[in-house]
Amino acid sequence: MQNRLYCDLRLRSCRKTTILLVLALFAITTTVLLCGTGSPTSNTRPAEASDISKQTFAPCTRKTEAWRTIRSKHDTLIEDKFTVAVSTFHRPNELKRILGILLSDHIPSLLEVVVIWNNFGEEPPAAYDSEHGVRVRYRIPPRDSLNEKLWPDPEYRTQAVLLSDDDVYYRAEDLEFVFQSWRKFGKDRMTGALARCATPDNNGQWEYTFCTGHSIDKYSIILSNLAFAHIGLLDYYFSDDPAMTAVRNLVDDKFNCEDIALNFAASLLTGSGPLLVQGRDQYVNLDPSTGISRNSGHMEARSQCLNDFAHAFQCMPLVDESARIERGYRFNVWYKSLWDRFTYR
Repeated sequence: MQNRLYCDLRLRSCRKTTILLVLALFAITTTVLLCGTGSPTSNTRPAEASDISKQTFAPCTRKTEAWRTIRSKHDTLIEDKFTVAVSTFHRPNELKRILGILLSDHIPSLLEVVVIWNNFGEEPPAAYDSEHGVRVRYRIPPRDSLNEKLWPDPEYRTQAVLLSDDDVYYRAEDLEFVFQSWRKFGKDRMTGALARCATPDNNGQWEYTFCTGHSIDKYSIILSNLAFAHIGLLDYYFSDDPAMTAVRNLVDDKFNCEDIALNFAASLLTGSGPLLVQGRDQYVNLDPSTGISRNSGHMEARSQCLNDFAHAFQCMPLVDESARIERGYRFNVWYKSLWDRFTYR
C-alpha cells in the first residue's frame, strides 16, 4: 500500500514537472519569436516603397493665414454679383441652350457670362449684352488644357465665379438661390450641385466613388462642372506653390481631374469641406454618352488622381461634409402617402 501511494505521488510530481517545463519552453519560444535572438534592431527592416504607398496620408494643416491674405486681395471685387464661366468644346447646340437658359430670364445677381472658347481654329462670336444687361464675352485659352477653365481671369469683376460646363446647369429660378446660399454659407467652400466621395480602401489607397454604400451620408468633393468658387481659390490654384504646380502638371498629363484638384486646393486653404446645394428642381445634365466620364476606366483614373494629388501635397486635404442645403420646405411636412412625398410642391 505504501509503495503504491509513493508511486502515485511520484507520478503526480512528474506530471507537474512536465507541465511546468512545457510552459517554460513555450514562454521562452514566444519571447524569442517576438524579440529576436540578436540585437534589438537585428530583426527590423526599413519600409519598402510598396509599404509606404499603401499608407493613407494624414489630414493637411490648413493654411488659414494664406487664405485670409488671398481673399483680401479680391475685396475690391463685387461681392453681391456673380460671373458664370462656361467651358465649351465644339458643341454649339449645348452652348446655345445653356446661354438661352442663363439669359432668357432675369437672374438678379448675374453680372457676366464668360465663354471659355475651346473651339480652336474657329473664331468666337463678338461680345454682346443680353436684354437683361448681362455681358457675354468669349475668351480663347492659350492652349488645350482643362486647367484653363480655372484660370483667375483678371477681367473677372466679381468674387463669385460659377464654373460650368456647357451641358449642365441649374434652372434659372434656382440659380439665384444657390448664389445666395454661397454668399451666406459657402465662400470658403466649393459650392455646387454634384457631390462625390473619397474614401480609403483596405490597402490605405484613396478611392473615388459616387457616394454610395457606407459613405452615403457624407461627401468630400463638389464637381467643378457646376459649382461656385471664390476667385481666391482660382488664384491659389494657379499659384507658384510647388504642390499646385505639380498638381496642374498632373492634370495636363492625365487630361482629367481638374475638379478634384480644385477641391484639394480649397480644403487645404480653408480647412472646410464642400457644400452641396440643390434647387427646388433637379439640375439639368446633358452629358453625352461619349463624354469623358463614360469612358472605361474612368473611376479608376479618378481614384489614381486622388492618390497622386495626396502624394503631391504629402497629406490629404479633403474634408468630409454631411450636410446640404435645399431650396423650399416640401420635406418639412407630414406625408400621408408615398405618392404625396414625390408630388407635393
